[in-house]
Amino acid sequence: MNKIYESYRDFIYQFFLKHVKVPALAEDLTQDVFVKFWQKKDTFENIDNLDAWLYTLARNHLTDHYRKLATEKKYQETVWYHMERQSNSVLLDIYKEELENEIEELLNSLSPRQKEVYILSRKNGLSLEEIAVKLKISPNTAKNHLVQALKVVRQGLENHYTCFFVLLMIFLGLG
Repeated sequence: MNKIYESYRDFIYQFFLKHVKVPALAEDLTQDVFVKFWQKKDTFENIDNLDAWLYTLARNHLTDHYRKLATEKKYQETVWYHMERQSNSVLLDIYKEELENEIEELLNSLSPRQKEVYILSRKNGLSLEEIAVKLKISPNTAKNHLVQALKVVRQGLENHYTCFFVLLMIFLGLG
């Protein structure tokens, strides 16, 4: 066995080095081939052409190595993709919470009726007619309250978030 190792070690090592270009990896792959060879030593007597058999063993091991790398790369890409999505999701949740807090502060600056109309419209999804019936006011009055509330919210968000939204759009790749 030692004679076979000494005779073929350089040949197998050079084969791997030619393909993987990393001496330490080529050495590891060479050792793996000789471990496989040693594990199959019982079939050694049945081998007619040891050169071809070792070459085939090395070539198959190289193929397995590349297949493993491809699988690992796909796995890494999948993990990175999900980590990035999760990271973006967490950031968006943080930004959403900040935005909701800012809107809540702006709503607190409104008159009670404007705030009530805004909440019924934007948070509860009621139409102006439904708001008017619920609050016992005319649809036109409901509309006026909503227009004023939206004006305050928009102006407040413009003042605080213009730069923030530009950066967010750039970060998310939408800009």
